[in-house]
Amino acid sequence: MISSTKELGIRRKINLPLNKGFWGGVAMSAPFYAEFFSWWWAGLLIVPFLLFVFVRPEKTKCPHTAISPMIALLLLHLVALGLSDTVYESQVFKDLIVASLLLVIYLLADEDISVGFFYFLVPLSLVTALLGLVKAGLLDRGYLIGFMIDSCSYDPPGSALCINYNNLGLIWLVGIFGCLNKRFWWLLPLLIAAGALSGSRRFVVLMVFIPVVWVLLEGRSAVAKSVFTVLFSTVLIYGVTDPVSFDRYRSGEEPFRVLEFKFDAEDGVESDHFTVKINRSAPMVMLGTMADGTLGMGSRLDFWKLGVSMLGWMPQGWSYHEVFSCSFSPCSEFHYPHMSIMTEWIIGGGIFGFVAFAFYAWPFLLIWRAKRVLPIALFVVTLPYSLISGDTVFSLPICIACMLVALSSVRRDAPRTS
Repeated sequence: MISSTKELGIRRKINLPLNKGFWGGVAMSAPFYAEFFSWWWAGLLIVPFLLFVFVRPEKTKCPHTAISPMIALLLLHLVALGLSDTVYESQVFKDLIVASLLLVIYLLADEDISVGFFYFLVPLSLVTALLGLVKAGLLDRGYLIGFMIDSCSYDPPGSALCINYNNLGLIWLVGIFGCLNKRFWWLLPLLIAAGALSGSRRFVVLMVFIPVVWVLLEGRSAVAKSVFTVLFSTVLIYGVTDPVSFDRYRSGEEPFRVLEFKFDAEDGVESDHFTVKINRSAPMVMLGTMADGTLGMGSRLDFWKLGVSMLGWMPQGWSYHEVFSCSFSPCSEFHYPHMSIMTEWIIGGGIFGFVAFAFYAWPFLLIWRAKRVLPIALFVVTLPYSLISGDTVFSLPICIACMLVALSSVRRDAPRTS
């Protein structure tokens, strides 16, 4: 029995690149790469899957009815675009295209796509985590990176890079699950330390559940590994950070210096004086911001109050974009309720508020009943990001991708034959 299992494992490794589910998973990782590169480049990850489906067409299995709320909300957004106006029409339309594309990938893949998904996501998360830690170490010692100053719209703290720090935290969390899935547990401290220093409170809270997931996956053998990982992650965080030094630069006692990497310079690096204000991102500091009685949600309360005041049974389309923009800025910046279910309720009325709730609850119930630890964990850690970060349920493609990857673990019925 042991030898046959090993042979099966070898066969699976050899056949892996030819598996439709594998290439479907690779395609599903595209939104994560699009966070760092343009969609024109990230979209290339979808091409092998489309070629595979074209060259070897097969009958697709009956999809789960749990995707019905997603289809209903896609149609709602499309109809609402035709019946109401929004100055952010291009962003809404882009979200619809990306979400529809991810849904098509899920439907055509027909099977578990997590292998290819993690295969391509883990390298991205590891490389960006390493870059983030190097950047955090330089920052604490008074060095800013020139090209990052030029390309970022703000000065990212700690290990955060030039993308939304919460999105970055989710990428590293999913990368952690990928390492657990691939038994690369010894790489976890790199991702945990980077996430803990990213300034994302959600990552700091959710990383507590990593040992729980680990033990559920591997049993008692994961306990010792978890202890080692926690200790090594702590050592890495203390090794990278230098709070005393950083406070001198943060307070303005000493000016930051900018590292410019130029090939035409004699020494390749130029330094100059630069004074900026950058927030601290240490884990305890981030947890401390949650002790205000609102669990760190104080910045969301005004948005939620306005959103609640707009709820009703009748659809209002995209009119809320103007209301929020003019309430929280001089009608010039993009603002929204910061609660996706509330947004869908405003757009489509009370019925679509329930549809939006089913968008999350229905797939989760299917995944829960399948009793597979990693898909359940992947779906659960995605919820805090999707529910209170984006505008609509489709505003964060990386969340849609995670949900569909988790749902792909649930077996689908074979196609009916006449």
